[in-house]
Amino acid sequence: MHTSLPLPFAFSRSMLALTAALLVGLVPASHSLAQPAAAFAPSVNGEAQPAERGQLLLQEQVARGVANTPQLQSVLRETLINQAVMAQAAVKAGLDQQPQVRARLDLARQNALAQAWQQQVLQGVQPSDADMQAEYQRQVQALGTQEVLLRHVLVADEKQAQEVHAQLKGGAPFAQVATQFSIDAYTRASGGLSDWVPLGRLAPAVTRALQGLEKGQLAAAPVETGAGWQVLRLEEKRPFTAPALAQVKPQLNQALARQTLQAHLKTLRESANVE
Repeated sequence: MHTSLPLPFAFSRSMLALTAALLVGLVPASHSLAQPAAAFAPSVNGEAQPAERGQLLLQEQVARGVANTPQLQSVLRETLINQAVMAQAAVKAGLDQQPQVRARLDLARQNALAQAWQQQVLQGVQPSDADMQAEYQRQVQALGTQEVLLRHVLVADEKQAQEVHAQLKGGAPFAQVATQFSIDAYTRASGGLSDWVPLGRLAPAVTRALQGLEKGQLAAAPVETGAGWQVLRLEEKRPFTAPALAQVKPQLNQALARQTLQAHLKTLRESANVE
């Protein structure tokens, strides 16, 4: 039994981080994480440091599971002071006028604004039970009713994949060949052995290559995927039972939040004048 549903979405790291923070109930800095202004607003060389900067650092740490303690606040205050004196030294040296530094500052501002927009979109979004059930059924259907255990050798090009396939077809031990040639660090140490995976999570080319294979049988030819060229062998297959909806509510919440952001972003893109 699996404890989580794979989510078939790809979004920016900042968007995922923001979504996760909102979904775990992270409150604004002005609420329960608020600290006395002096704690996070030191004056460095006569330059006041806005308390919001320290509050943001504190929020990030609490969102990662770090306990909000006086010791943490002290460390963050020191971090703010260190950053301030280094930034002041950079400005004094004229580094803020360098094109690459200015570009980084512009990107940081743009990213902060994009995250603020995402947060505004997600404020108050609460998926209904019907939405949750529909997304659950969609994902369960996409995953299929079977899961497989595979061995594979991942290489960078077709020529080497054909050579590896020929060796395995000739009787070479799969684990030995995988250890020698595979560029997949995760499975190389286990002789190319993967985890159990639902058929619906596999690349379409891999699924097609597995059709008709019996236990222990090598795929007829190497398969090209986004990761490279794969030589595959089916080790086992069995029925797949998806976890109950209650077990995967956090993942479903994240999927629906991504869909909401994706829909709003699509609207913005369609109305944007891009040249």
